[in-house]
Amino acid sequence: MSNPQEIWNRLRSGADQRHAPDTDVDRPIAAVLRCVDARKDAASVFGQPAGALIDLSSWGLAVDTSVLAGVDFAVDTAGVPLIVVLGHDDCSAIRAAVKAWHHAELPDGAMRTAVEGVLMSLVGRGVTADSPAHVAAAHAVETGVALLKRSPTLSRRVEEGQCGIVCATYDGAVLRVHATMGDVRDASSQLVECV
Repeated sequence: MSNPQEIWNRLRSGADQRHAPDTDVDRPIAAVLRCVDARKDAASVFGQPAGALIDLSSWGLAVDTSVLAGVDFAVDTAGVPLIVVLGHDDCSAIRAAVKAWHHAELPDGAMRTAVEGVLMSLVGRGVTADSPAHVAAAHAVETGVALLKRSPTLSRRVEEGQCGIVCATYDGAVLRVHATMGDVRDASSQLVECV
């Protein structure tokens, strides 16, 4: 098994090249939690072959039982050394949260819960909804923190140095890293936090 830093370097390199290889792999190297309305799948964003990534998704990066089970499977059963939380600022949940922040208008049903989660990320990070990009960044970081808090399996693996978390956003052309957790770092100037 590779370490979190080696895997992040591979993913970062693939994202910078912006193309997906044609070959498949035997086992996944990382898991990516992304929003269901993202325009590109995780393998395309990171320039990885089919099967290299466990692609987890939920609307607005909501962390529910299904997402937690997927994360636990990824780190415990598949043995991946890296979880990437990948937000995007053209997300409909982010737009709904910005609207809710400014106009106190929330959607109904389960979408309301997801938007409330985004709003709590703003409060948790101490930022305002001044732009979708800032909201997406704050929410990606808070989602990474939530995964770490809510998954004992992931928390233990991060503490033991066997797994890391990268919290990033992707705007269709540029990958921005906003925080890392565990034994993984990013050299970009966008990084605001290492946990």
